[in-house]
Parts: sequence; C-alpha cells; structure tokens
Amino acid sequence: MHLSVENINRTSPYPVEAIDELSVSFVTDNGVCYDVGFYADTFLSLLEGAYHFYISNANHQHAPNDPKILQTITAVIEEFFRNDPLVMLYICDPRDRRQAARNRLYLYWFDNYIFNSDYRFYSESVEFESVDYYAGLIMRKDNPYYEEVVSTFHKNVANLPEQMVGNKE
Repeated sequence: MHLSVENINRTSPYPVEAIDELSVSFVTDNGVCYDVGFYADTFLSLLEGAYHFYISNANHQHAPNDPKILQTITAVIEEFFRNDPLVMLYICDPRDRRQAARNRLYLYWFDNYIFNSDYRFYSESVEFESVDYYAGLIMRKDNPYYEEVVSTFHKNVANLPEQMVGNKE
C-alpha cells in the first residue's frame, strides 16, 4: 500500500508531504504540524489488510478549531481506502487522559463528515486499572470478511489494555 501525496493534495486544503509510504505531514495556518498515517495492525490481530490510523500533533502546539484540519485528514483517509485496504482501526492514546475526547471526535467526524453509507463504524471501550481504552473500526459494508472482522474486533478489544501495557515495557 502507498498513499499518493498527489491524490491527497487534489482535495486537501493543506498541502501534505510524504513521511513514508503510509504517512504524511502538514502544517496548519496556525503553525501546528500534524503527522497522519497508518501502520499494519498488530494489536487487534484482525486480518491482513487491517491498518491502524494515527494523528499526531508533532510540535505539541495548541490546535484551535480549524475545519481545514478535518478536510485534510478526510483526504488522507479517502486515499487510504482508494488503495483498497480491508479495515481501518484506531486506538485512542490514554497517556494524557484525553482518550474519551479523542473517541468523541472520531465519532463526530464519522457521523458528520468523513464517510457515506458505503462504510460502517464501530467503537468499543474497555476499562483496565481505572483507565478507559477506546478503539474503533471502520470498513466498507461490502468487505468480504465483514462478519468475521466485526466479531473479532469486539472480542479482541477486551484484551487491548494488556497488549498496550505490555508494549510499553
């Protein structure tokens, strides 16, 4: 899989630059630098062709409400699905205790902007050692492994905290 910067920049209000085959970066009008990309699933073990999505505020600056950020991220996600991967996942980072807010933002984006009726979105949470962990799954309705992926996702989210804690050591 390879994200095309040219395709993304056709619809993105902020120009993106490639970091690697699966990641891009962009800078907002307010000077906030974002890295956006994907990496192969290792946490939820769904199937080959499942990728985790991430957004990182690379310079850790406060990001004021800016609709062009969502439009840029949408262009990246649309390019991701143009490459025909089977599943897009996300896990909200709990280190700063803002994971619930991140999950609400993903839900809002999905419900209001990013996708149409061709996609389905599932969100799960699990508590572990007084910390809530949030994960999400987005895939096309016509995915040939639809039922298997959804079932495995729901089952494997329960084990997510132990895997994440184990990877920090």
